[in-house]
Amino acid sequence: MKINKYLLGVVAAAALLSSCNDRELKELTNQAYIAQTGTQAGRIGSLQLGDSEVSTDINIRISSPQTKDQTYALELSQEALDEYNKLNGTAYTMLPASQVALSSSQVVVKAGAVFSEAVKVTLQPLTQEQMNLGKKYAVAFKLKSVDASTPILNGADTYVYAIKTITSASAPILGTYKGVYYRAIARGIPATDLERFTVEMRVNINGLDINNQAIFGAWAQGSEIYMRFGDATPPYNYLNIKFGDGGQIDRTFEGAKTNTWYHVALVYDGAQATLYVNGSKVISTDKPAGRTFKLNDAIHVAGSGAAWFRNACIFSELRIWNTTRTPEQLKDNEYTVDPSTPGLLHYWKMNEGQGGTFANSIAGGPALNVYGTAYDENNPASSQILTPTWVSNVRSDGTGTVKVP
Repeated sequence: MKINKYLLGVVAAAALLSSCNDRELKELTNQAYIAQTGTQAGRIGSLQLGDSEVSTDINIRISSPQTKDQTYALELSQEALDEYNKLNGTAYTMLPASQVALSSSQVVVKAGAVFSEAVKVTLQPLTQEQMNLGKKYAVAFKLKSVDASTPILNGADTYVYAIKTITSASAPILGTYKGVYYRAIARGIPATDLERFTVEMRVNINGLDINNQAIFGAWAQGSEIYMRFGDATPPYNYLNIKFGDGGQIDRTFEGAKTNTWYHVALVYDGAQATLYVNGSKVISTDKPAGRTFKLNDAIHVAGSGAAWFRNACIFSELRIWNTTRTPEQLKDNEYTVDPSTPGLLHYWKMNEGQGGTFANSIAGGPALNVYGTAYDENNPASSQILTPTWVSNVRSDGTGTVKVP
């Protein structure tokens, strides 16, 4: 009897499953949808866009061939993007319609066919301003009937392309370059307590033959955040992070290479400090656990002095947060970020391409100014602002400027 009951249960379950599948197939019979959705709601594609146009194809499919042509329209839809953002917790911004072109406004599935011909979607290049804004762009389409007897499948009638921005920017060379020492200092940093923080930047150094080449320094009473290439023990191709009385990460990321771009991020959550390079975790320590760090008055970049910072280093995208950025956030925003992102205290893009002042993208935040060996910390206003050498075509796609010239 147990076996019979079991068999009856299997048969009943199979019948129910078959009924469900038949019902789903029936529901898909004689319906139209955007082919890229695969009939699934909420699907998203990805495109890379920078200073050159990019294009892709999009198609319409119907589940069953028809005896007459089926005509539809593909339209840009802010409503579709808003709905996607709401459902997925994202904040994509629609690329302006003036930068989006379709090869045809109407899409036809010919009689006897199930696929339309491909519609070519062409996106015009991003402006430099759009790259600098750090927003996450997207384009969203909605399928509508024009002259079609085949109804549209709800949920598969919209499709979103997320746009990964390819940035192209200028960046300054600091440290010692062609016999001249350059460092950048921001004065007037408001006193700020940091129970948690993230400091991140992009660097590309051309030599690691001496210790104490400091890429970042911030000091206040009882507080130190100090990041440098090399400590006392050679070879100096590693990072050393100091937390003042909170100890240090002695020797990590060993084997660092010259003439290579690195995104370096130090994240402190109140219990652990974690170093990330290019979005990947390198090491964590609980040495500074429970400490409150501080900012007060000055931030130093390449600030360890001409005697120590003997090599040249390209800098870009320096940011200070009062939040702990996740590995995903670090990777997704390595090359640019929206200055209005919550928790962003200071943001120097360092992309002016001229002069010796790097603007702070946070309203009211002090700029970084470039000085030399004659800088007077007690009277910075009397110190001469120098103009470093700038490199251009620093790109996020791995091409362009890849080393100190």
